[in-house]
Amino acid sequence: MTDADRFAGETRELRRCIRDLVAFSTLPAAWLDHTLQQTVEAIAAAMFSMLDSEFVYATIPARSDEPAIEVLRTSRLFNGGSSALIPTVITEWQAKRSPAETTFQHSFGSGILRIISIPVGLQGDAILVAGSLRPDFPSEPERLLLRVGSNEAATALLRSRAQSDERRFTALLQRSSDFIGFANLDGVTFYLNPAGRDLVGLDQAEDLRRLHVLDFITPGERAWVRDEIWPLAIRHGRWLGEMKFHHFKTGAAIPFLNDWFVINDARTGRPVHMATISRDLSARKRGEEELRDLNESLEHRVAKRTAELAAANQRLSEGIKERERADARLQELQSELYRAGRLSVAGQMAAALAHELNQPLTAISNSIDTIRYLLVTDRIEVDLLREVLDEAAGQVLRAGQIIRRLRDFVSRGETARRVESVTSMIEDASALALANTEAFGAKVLFHFDPNGAYAFADRIQIQLVLTNLMRNALQAMAQSERRVLALTTSLIDEGNIEIAVADSGSGLSRDAATHLFEPFFSTKAEGMGLGLSLCHSIVEAHGSRLRYEPNPGGGTIFRFTLAAASTDRLGHAH
Repeated sequence: MTDADRFAGETRELRRCIRDLVAFSTLPAAWLDHTLQQTVEAIAAAMFSMLDSEFVYATIPARSDEPAIEVLRTSRLFNGGSSALIPTVITEWQAKRSPAETTFQHSFGSGILRIISIPVGLQGDAILVAGSLRPDFPSEPERLLLRVGSNEAATALLRSRAQSDERRFTALLQRSSDFIGFANLDGVTFYLNPAGRDLVGLDQAEDLRRLHVLDFITPGERAWVRDEIWPLAIRHGRWLGEMKFHHFKTGAAIPFLNDWFVINDARTGRPVHMATISRDLSARKRGEEELRDLNESLEHRVAKRTAELAAANQRLSEGIKERERADARLQELQSELYRAGRLSVAGQMAAALAHELNQPLTAISNSIDTIRYLLVTDRIEVDLLREVLDEAAGQVLRAGQIIRRLRDFVSRGETARRVESVTSMIEDASALALANTEAFGAKVLFHFDPNGAYAFADRIQIQLVLTNLMRNALQAMAQSERRVLALTTSLIDEGNIEIAVADSGSGLSRDAATHLFEPFFSTKAEGMGLGLSLCHSIVEAHGSRLRYEPNPGGGTIFRFTLAAASTDRLGHAH
């Protein structure tokens, strides 16, 4: 969708309001003499005085911006408070009557009231009602008289709502931040809203009648507007596009996106005015220019950094070749991730990959920074270089395993599970989760059930779950005086092992707990909101459910189960 299309959609309601507002100005001036309440009261009084009736009742329901109106005129027959029954009787009859019914009878004292109801307007919710004890009520002239009164009330109702719309539409024009103006078909301007005056440097008291539409256009485009745009807008009824306006005080050219449209006479249908809704594009144009400058600067910095890295690669020993192979593997994984990201069904998982790869990539970056430091300080020790490179290569392999498992998880919806040591999975995951400054000062407790030593699981995916839960727990306890992270396993029955991760942080609010596993929901300002969503999906793929509960001692507990396995199935995949 282009900017012009979006702009046209945003201004559609405003165009309709402007047309209605101009159409309202052609209504008879006599409509503006009385309020709706005054008119309805006058109609009811006239009907009561002209009809041989016991009462006349008129009601118009409330609208969002109008109060309800209810008027009742009664004879002495209803003295003593019995007149309060009339609205109730009419309301009950209205609720059960058929659309064609207009009259009914109601017993009152020793006589029978004959009642007629005439709708006011086309909605049917406003009515004019009269009632009499006369057996022949209503006569045909009385019916005609009531219809005339109903028509007058409908006219007043239309007038009142038109006035309300006029006030609302006028306020909308005055408050709008866009340039909104009107001119006749000769191009003479007769209205410009306050924001429009400010945008082109006109004082609010400036007389617009001395200005032509072309005076608002920058000199270089006036001939184009006069010879092409103005005739085209009149001929087709509308023109949408960009042009530059002239600032009357500074002479600056201001880019605007313009929606010009013709306003037709409500009676003849012929065009009489030209209106415009125009939006200042200066800020957007500046932003685009700044973005281009930033891109050029970034490209220069990237090229410079690439050259520095190339020079550094020339100075590295055999161990650097190992790192280059790791970089090539990372680039291959990034290409796979890019291709997967083009599939609409894998959109969420692409974001999840970026979230989960942050851990091994951070470890790789730290290893590279260590090598650079050793090279700069000339403290090259082959054993130390080999140790750092081995650690980086291990993290690269881990990143590859994460991507392969998640890719299979998206494409097949299942996992490659083997019999794994529960203790080993948890210890490996904790080593990664605790390898950062957030773990400082935290006491980590492990409680392993010897009866549940092995589980049937995808090791990489379960370690992703455990790492996420432990890192979340450490972050939750960052501001707590008491920091205890407890990991517990227990064989809850013959077929399932439960794993629990508990912390002593501040816990979760009720609202956060409700949306805990939704994608892109996070309680952290810098969080992506994908970690727990991914964990939830992985645990479900293992036939279990990730559950949250408050920690009785303060904090949170996350639990899930894995299928228990016996040692005679070690090394077998499912």
